[in-house]
Amino acid sequence: MDLNTKVERSIQLIREFARKLGKPWVLFSGGKDSLATLLLAVEALGRDGVRGVVYVEVTGNTHEACTQYVYRVCERLGLELAHLRRDDLDFFDALVKWGVPHRVNRWCWNEFKVKVWLRVKPPVFLAGVKHSDSKHRELAGWSRPKQIHGMIVFSPIYHWTTDDVLDYIRSRNIELNPCYEKFGHSGNCMFCPMRDKLSIAKTMVDPCWGPKIASTLLKLRNEWGKREARRWLKHYVKPLVSGVW
Repeated sequence: MDLNTKVERSIQLIREFARKLGKPWVLFSGGKDSLATLLLAVEALGRDGVRGVVYVEVTGNTHEACTQYVYRVCERLGLELAHLRRDDLDFFDALVKWGVPHRVNRWCWNEFKVKVWLRVKPPVFLAGVKHSDSKHRELAGWSRPKQIHGMIVFSPIYHWTTDDVLDYIRSRNIELNPCYEKFGHSGNCMFCPMRDKLSIAKTMVDPCWGPKIASTLLKLRNEWGKREARRWLKHYVKPLVSGVW
């Protein structure tokens, strides 16, 4: 299926979703997949047909450039933005308390995303999830509306590839989040155990985030945490302070 056909199909699915459940919110992290979903929603429903954009800043773990980018995109598209975050919990404090999140215990997702999304009413969302992202997502059935913790969520780009997403964004003349070029990821979660080597290397040389991540990982005591610390710290070079290491 070519991209134009996928776009037409996704637009049709969004319109069906909105017809059944009313105006949806769009979950926008600042990443490319959620950007494509946002652009499709506007294309399918118009500005007035989208209830608004929900952006969750992961407290203490989101780069300011990501947040600024989200504001720029929403202003350009003329959409209302709900910028949400937890003010009672910092990600890196939680990392020391609960350890590195993993598939069995994705506390980062539950504590910093789901609990914040549940503040939004009505909890009807479009999200950017692709089956190719992981085996877990392939099996999770995002190709149709599903209920998650009381929310109704649907991904209209479930059958898209990463190339489809990038080609579509380029065709709509929208720039990507600048964090991609600098860090290899959107910057919504600066530390994430799912990062690849190149993204870790780019993140750890940053003069702000490198020391912040390194100092936190050194506090982890279980074996899983120590392994993750070794994976990140080998890319970290301690900065010079007054000419002394």
